[in-house]
Amino acid sequence: METISQEPEDDDATEWDGSEAELVADDDAAVYEDVQTGIRLNYTLREEEIYQCLKNTGYIKTTGMRAVIETIVLAIAAVIFLVNFIADGFTGAMVMAVVCVVLIAVIWLVPELGMRHQAKKQASGEEFTMEIYPDSIVVEKNGQEWEIPLDGKSASCAQYENIVALFYQGKIVVLPLRCVEPAVLPEVQAMIIAGTLPHE
Repeated sequence: METISQEPEDDDATEWDGSEAELVADDDAAVYEDVQTGIRLNYTLREEEIYQCLKNTGYIKTTGMRAVIETIVLAIAAVIFLVNFIADGFTGAMVMAVVCVVLIAVIWLVPELGMRHQAKKQASGEEFTMEIYPDSIVVEKNGQEWEIPLDGKSASCAQYENIVALFYQGKIVVLPLRCVEPAVLPEVQAMIIAGTLPHE
């Protein structure tokens, strides 16, 4: 897990796609509050960005350390069965060794294929609108709007390569850094860092 860096990504790591950011006023500010200026971003998620988020956030529970442990156990079992086959010529031992190898392949291939399928399914081309203020983030998609408070305790975030993932009340919101103008990227990162916890 990688938390958001205080410094913006270098140009090679995050290639800006030319999307323009827009300064907006916080219409929901109370009468006694100063009107805050936010940054509005419009973007569409790509399949690879969704896949990257699924891969790093543990969407498939059988990946990571669990998969490594299962692979080691099965590899040891396969070696034992293979040694027994060589020593005794017992065909059943060879069959069990092959089964272990097949299970290792399943452990790594099935989650990968599942995440690829889910990423393709979710990459529907729908546009997100995100307004980032010092005290909140407002996200809109398909006319539905929800707010993520930036109070330093309610939401968490992490950066995976060129995307920022925000976690709040069981939801994950993905912000591709490619859609953030380099001129406002430090400000966007600063507001998110100040208002969220590092995601564990």
